[in-house]
Amino acid sequence: MATMTAVSGIADDGAHPKSLAQALELIGWGPRDLARAVNGWLTRRGRAAERIDITAAYPWVRSNYCPHGSIPEVVATVLSDHLGAFVSAEQLWPGHSRARRSTAKAVEIGDGQSLDGLVRSLEQLVSGSRPLPTHGADLVAAVLDGLHTTIESIPAQAKPDRIRLPQTELIAYHVKALRHLDDRQGGGALSLRYVTHELAGILDLVRSASYEPEVGRDLLTIVADLAQLAGWMQFDAGEAATAQRYLLLAIRVARAAGDDGRMVNNVGMLAYVASYTDHGSDALRIIDAANSVPTSSDLLRARTAGRAATAHASVADLGAFRAAADRSQDLLASAAHDELAPYLYYLSPNQLSAEAGYGMLTIAMRTELYRQPLLKQAIELLTPLSSIGDDPAYQRSALLHGCQLARAHLLRRDLEGTVETARVALGRLSEVQSGRCIASLRDLRRALAQRQRATVVADFLPELDSALEGR
Repeated sequence: MATMTAVSGIADDGAHPKSLAQALELIGWGPRDLARAVNGWLTRRGRAAERIDITAAYPWVRSNYCPHGSIPEVVATVLSDHLGAFVSAEQLWPGHSRARRSTAKAVEIGDGQSLDGLVRSLEQLVSGSRPLPTHGADLVAAVLDGLHTTIESIPAQAKPDRIRLPQTELIAYHVKALRHLDDRQGGGALSLRYVTHELAGILDLVRSASYEPEVGRDLLTIVADLAQLAGWMQFDAGEAATAQRYLLLAIRVARAAGDDGRMVNNVGMLAYVASYTDHGSDALRIIDAANSVPTSSDLLRARTAGRAATAHASVADLGAFRAAADRSQDLLASAAHDELAPYLYYLSPNQLSAEAGYGMLTIAMRTELYRQPLLKQAIELLTPLSSIGDDPAYQRSALLHGCQLARAHLLRRDLEGTVETARVALGRLSEVQSGRCIASLRDLRRALAQRQRATVVADFLPELDSALEGR
């Protein structure tokens, strides 16, 4: 399926604009044409008071003068529409401080009060922007804002190209296949590039085509799913800050699509990223925000309770962790058998058990109290998902939980169990491209190096080093 339009329409022939003058030359416009297009864009969005003089663009072109306020970003948006590719204000006015500030502001979460803004922010991420991480009160405020802010829709557009339901159904099926590919091999560079190109293509459809309201909602759902998938893959590749920004935007897009389930699921994923990156207090507050959204779905509540368990484990709160982990299993067991959520297809008792096992391992690594009983339970819970054999569907998960299982054996001073488990995990490495898994194996390598006097470890380390070489 060709979804490269938004990023390849210009770049393929090497004509990507490097200045405002070059962009206008590519589409055959003069300064007055640009001013008319900017004013039309502003008027259609209820911003007529910001319209510019018909001659305002002449110094922009002739003297590289960059206008003040939001106009640089508006110009970049208008030209992106006509060029068929994402263009930033900084590209149009290279080296200009106001353009840099405008480009940076375009990806700020708090600025996404309209679908126009969300589309631009996602295009900015897809183009390679690397945002700074957000933590603490700012992160929680961004989550709450995303959950409760009404998003202004893109005005109806009289575009010649129309998207119809069969096309969105086909794209949704493709997104489902991409999810399963990620389950199998993780967030490798090529897979991530493909998913972001896919997202760029769908953003181009949202921005450039016309469609009925039902189709528009389907397109937004697809955007939310692809943003969530891109965020998860960035996290798996070790880019937590970029993952965080994708997920924050996915929350807003899901809200704009009217899909509270997807919205809450994305919040839960963001909480998991915070837990995994040692920001447990943030994770707990994010989970509180997720629980503020009413739902009758036991399946979704089970997923959120599981995320809460991981958050409690990250701050070593054993009692709250056990309560949340037990609740997640109970809710999953009571969920209607015919309740299907395409974004929760993977949720099973074994998945929740493995997450609970990781939680127990996390607590055991943070406290001496009850360490050995916790490790024993962690091993019991991690083993099933780490031992799925040759089933290709969840090899990344099996490898990741296998690394956690090996670490639990090592903390119990069971070197033979550690090596045996690590060897099984290594056997999956040829099928998996995951920075998170590689990082886990390297952490295990450093821990094993302290015990290399033991023959079983000394014999295994060259095998581990060979597998990690070049990764």
